[in-house]
Amino acid sequence: MTQAPAAIPSAQSARSGAPTARSSLRKGDRSGGVQARCYALPTRPEAVTSDAVITGIESVCHMDASILLDPGSTYLHVSSYFTRYFDMPPESLVSPIHVSTLVGNSIIVDRVYRSCVETIGGLKTRVDLLLLSMVDFDVILGMHWMSPCHIILDCHAKNVLLAMLLLPRIEWRGFLDYIPSRVISYVRT
Repeated sequence: MTQAPAAIPSAQSARSGAPTARSSLRKGDRSGGVQARCYALPTRPEAVTSDAVITGIESVCHMDASILLDPGSTYLHVSSYFTRYFDMPPESLVSPIHVSTLVGNSIIVDRVYRSCVETIGGLKTRVDLLLLSMVDFDVILGMHWMSPCHIILDCHAKNVLLAMLLLPRIEWRGFLDYIPSRVISYVRT
C-alpha cells in the first residue's frame, strides 16, 4: 500500500511534542501563521460536465464512494454523510482550514480522518480526509493525493493515469455523463 499525501497535523500529535509521520508536513506546506484555504467545487451535474474535474465511483475505507478528482483543491475531503459508516473517530486539526465556496461563503474544517484506505484502479493508498459538510460527493481528492501519486489527468476524456515510479501505470476512467444517483424516481407534469 502506498502512502500518498503528506499528513495533516492533528491537535493531539502537536500536543505530544513527539515528531511522528502524521504530525509533520512537507516543506512548503506550513502556513506560517496564515490560515490555509482551499476551494470547493460546483454541484455534481456541473462537475460531471466540466472539463476541469473528473467524477466516478471508487473504494474509500472499503466502501464504494462517489469521488471527485479536483486539481483545483489542495486537500482531500470526505462528506459527513459518508463518515457515518466509518469505524474510527476523527481527530482535531492543529489549525482549522477555511474552505471557500463558489458563492463566497467560508466553511471552517477542523476534523480529519487519518490513514483511510483509498483504492483507484486497483492501487491502494492511505489518505487523510478532512471532514466537510457536502452532499454531491462522498470524497474529493485534491492535489495532496494527486501529486505524490504522479497523476496525469485528461479531464476532457475523463481519464486518470497513475504513473508512480517503479509501479506499472494504471489507467482509470471516470464518468462521462451525469446520472443522478440519489434520485429514485420523479414525475414531470
